[in-house]
Amino acid sequence: MKRGRLVFWAGTAIALVLVLFILAFEGLEDFDFSEYRTRPLSFSFKDMSVAGTLHLPEADTSAVVLLVHGDGPADRYSGGGYMPMISALLDSGIAVYSWDKPGIGQSSGDWLSFSMTDRAELATAALDAVKAEPELSRSATGFIGLSQGGWVVPILAREPAQADFFVIIGGAVNWLRQGAYLTRRRLEREGASAKDIDAALQANTAGNKRLLSKGYSYQSYLSDTRSGTPMSEARFGFVLKNALADASQDLAQVTAPVLTLHGSHDLNVDPDYNSDRYRQILQHRNDANRSLVIADGTHALLRASLFNQQTEGDMPAWSKLAFAVLGRKAYAPGALDALCGWINDQASAGSRKSASADRSN
Repeated sequence: MKRGRLVFWAGTAIALVLVLFILAFEGLEDFDFSEYRTRPLSFSFKDMSVAGTLHLPEADTSAVVLLVHGDGPADRYSGGGYMPMISALLDSGIAVYSWDKPGIGQSSGDWLSFSMTDRAELATAALDAVKAEPELSRSATGFIGLSQGGWVVPILAREPAQADFFVIIGGAVNWLRQGAYLTRRRLEREGASAKDIDAALQANTAGNKRLLSKGYSYQSYLSDTRSGTPMSEARFGFVLKNALADASQDLAQVTAPVLTLHGSHDLNVDPDYNSDRYRQILQHRNDANRSLVIADGTHALLRASLFNQQTEGDMPAWSKLAFAVLGRKAYAPGALDALCGWINDQASAGSRKSASADRSN
């Protein structure tokens, strides 16, 4: 009897190890682009050289998307965080181009010197470089703006649109409102009382008013900072350039197709408010427009049960390991299907329009 139980549990353990090994192997494949056509692609922007990588599907290309980074010193893969999404896009026949932010990786310059308009101009230069590639000259083109990229994409999408379709993931319409939401959620997770949270938000509002007042300098900011680690002078300049960012007016000029995606458990951006706001502005501007909130999704559309942190630095080691093991399965169910399916729908619609135009000519 004991021997039978021992054999049973040994067999179960071996089966579990095999399952985990298979899952790990499948997940790691999403970080390996060797089966795809991959090549470096650099371009010039003002006095900077910007380096990136173009990934092409193994078979036919239905469309090409350019990734517009969120905040922070991101390289072309955002430290590996983009890789499973890129793999899913490639498997759906969608080419992907992403670049190192200025001053990061192999790119020159300083990303902290950029306004959102500067970032849009940089993205337009990247699109010109992609369109110059012979096999992509007639492909449908689009931008995917992630987080802070959600203020860049509406600039690119307003008339005359710089591409055929646009996606915003985890975007916010208003910069200051998003900052207040992020602060509230951070303090809630730290266990702060409602009274302390309200006091902190009032202090933030007062600080923003000082920041945006005429003649407010970095030295003034340092004098006003009583606790915590102050921003660097470069970061202060970046925030000062962009603190009044609000995408409402740009979105109101958009007629191209737009998809917005939010995770229902987003700790950085209020998902319900911003999804509704995008929908209100865009709902009658194009029949293809969609604003979706993905159940159990985080700010980056990952599974909230495993990956719901406000920053990458908050991720424990086990969570990083889980991301590497799961690959694209780390995403909330339906997130990548919604993204890839909508992009291919726009590429197909564009192909039908082109064919109709060719016949009429």
